[in-house]
Amino acid sequence: MREKAIESRAFPAYSASKTESYISLTKPRLLSSVILSAVLGFILPMSSSNTVLQLLYLILGTALMGAGANALNQWMEQIPDSMMNRTKNRVLPMGKLSGNEALVFAIIISVAGFIVLWFGLNMLTAGLGMLTLLSYVLVYTPMKMKTVANTWFGGITGALPPVMGWAAARGQLDWEVLPIFALLYFWQLPHFFAIAWMYRDDYKRGGFKMLSLDDQTGQKTAVQMLLNCGMLFVASLAVYHVNQSSLIYLVGAYVMGMVFFAAIILFFKESNFDNARKVFLASIIYLPIMISILVFDRFII
Repeated sequence: MREKAIESRAFPAYSASKTESYISLTKPRLLSSVILSAVLGFILPMSSSNTVLQLLYLILGTALMGAGANALNQWMEQIPDSMMNRTKNRVLPMGKLSGNEALVFAIIISVAGFIVLWFGLNMLTAGLGMLTLLSYVLVYTPMKMKTVANTWFGGITGALPPVMGWAAARGQLDWEVLPIFALLYFWQLPHFFAIAWMYRDDYKRGGFKMLSLDDQTGQKTAVQMLLNCGMLFVASLAVYHVNQSSLIYLVGAYVMGMVFFAAIILFFKESNFDNARKVFLASIIYLPIMISILVFDRFII
């Protein structure tokens, strides 16, 4: 019944809350982390020739393309979202917007973001933005229904925004961008493994293929968390060793890395919802603190 309702839904009438519904389609909390990581990628190689206007173009273009990608993702996943407790109250399953409205909105803002990045910055940044969007929508999203490898591939997509920021600042890509790319990549894996464990029954109802679905004891998930947190620690130190930060950052990287490890070890010892949530909370604390330290390094030290 729900699937038929989604497929046959007409354009709902305009209401005062429709703006909020469109904003909800963009996944603002996820979008904010995308923008922050893009800004970080801009700041690290920034020189005196870079301008505030370039940064504003980067923020606007990334925000529009990221919002478009998130909206397209929700448009593609209307039916599985309607089957999952954690997503059934999103605007499309609830009928606050129609699928057509969501699709048109997503396309318009995605194109607008691409234009901003191309004409405001350069073709390389716009191309990376389009690569991020298309890999998220056309590869990662369908993969979620087919293979557990989706989490590893999705990490690549999620680690591209700082590369966009680097391209915006330099107009080219350099090998020094690899550590910050790796940091974002390996941060995402424990983060999403924790979410997948907490909501594994939901993911099963939605038809998504996640590592946690074939891991009743939690040990497979815990081992992957530990391995990728180890790689995250190495990547965080590499940022210092390519001369993109000071000793203050290095100390912060050690401390935050140990905090993240400690949360994962708790889950390794006892795999349950509460300990998975601790890993999730550690992950959402880790990234903004690390970004803040790097920004502080860049402008204060």
